[in-house]
Amino acid sequence: MSMLSFTRRGTVFALSTLALAACGGASDSDSTSTNSGTNGGEGIVLQDVVFGDPNAPVTLVEYASWTCPACLDYHLRIMPTVKSDYIDTGKVKLVFREFPTAPANIAVAGFAVARCVDDAEYYDVLDELFMRQDAILTLARQGGPVVEALKQIGANHGVEGDDAFQACLDDQTNRDAIRASLAAARGQGVDATPTFFLNGEKMDDNARISPVTFTAALDEALGEPASE
Repeated sequence: MSMLSFTRRGTVFALSTLALAACGGASDSDSTSTNSGTNGGEGIVLQDVVFGDPNAPVTLVEYASWTCPACLDYHLRIMPTVKSDYIDTGKVKLVFREFPTAPANIAVAGFAVARCVDDAEYYDVLDELFMRQDAILTLARQGGPVVEALKQIGANHGVEGDDAFQACLDDQTNRDAIRASLAAARGQGVDATPTFFLNGEKMDDNARISPVTFTAALDEALGEPASE
């Protein structure tokens, strides 16, 4: 997938724990606290990842995880159409929010690397993470060199060397950004991935079954007749 136009914008949210959800299913009972210290009563700035024209008439918010097979399915089958017909044409802007699913430590590490690159390359890293999802999760199941695989993805996008990679994982701003994204998800009742909101309204989960049903919802939001 070619690069999307990228910007970041901030909104304040508070969050004390990193909560997990089952990919494409109900909320997982497990949650894990980060080791980044306490935030007390301070808010965390939500650094939204925004693709497309920031003034587009329709806003599509996607909560997703690159370790989620259902998210990969959407990324492969539907996202290319959404990009070419709606985002690239200025009709829709996409707000991508990280919602790490199991294995959480791997998902968070990948997202941290994506947030370490130049802004315009965030989606390029995300795209590569999705494309290598099966290989990396297989390594994880087999006790293989997952860290080396993630380091290679980082190196492909300018995060070169052990020190630079570790700095991405340790960066407090990256960790806070991911935690704030999860806070936004919890505030909207998100408990599974992928979950979409169209102009602030949660989309029917069945919408992501096919490009036809998904784009029909976008057309309705745009006030346009459904595509034939």
